[in-house]
This record gives sequence, structure tokens and C-alpha cells, in this order.
Amino acid sequence: MTAWAEAFVSERTAVARSPRKSRVPLTIRAARWLARKLPRWAAIRTLLLSVAGFGLLTAAAWMLHMAVG
Repeated sequence: MTAWAEAFVSERTAVARSPRKSRVPLTIRAARWLARKLPRWAAIRTLLLSVAGFGLLTAAAWMLHMAVG
């Protein structure tokens, strides 16, 4: 019985001494995945400014006359 206990203790100490892999938080993994999948900020900014500009031009034309807008 002592041989079994010694083997158990030696294995437990070997496992305890082995370095663990560092765990990456889920939020960091999600941010990295989104950074790879989403377009660059310049493309998003260009799209937003184009849509907003067209919307403002349409609203201004509507303010002048309903048929134009």
C-alpha cells in the first residue's frame, strides 16, 4: 500500500510542478475574431459618412419641396 501512495504523491507533485498554459479570456478571443472578420475602420467610416450625407441631402431637398425630396 505504501508503494501505491508514494506513486500517487510523486505523480501529484509532478503535475503540480508542470507549467500550465495561460488561458485567454473569452472577451479577448471574441475581439480578436471580430478584428479579423470586420472591415477596417476607414471602410466603415466611409460607408457611414456616405449614407449620412445622402440622407441629409434628401432631407434638405424634402424641406425645399416635397416632390423633390
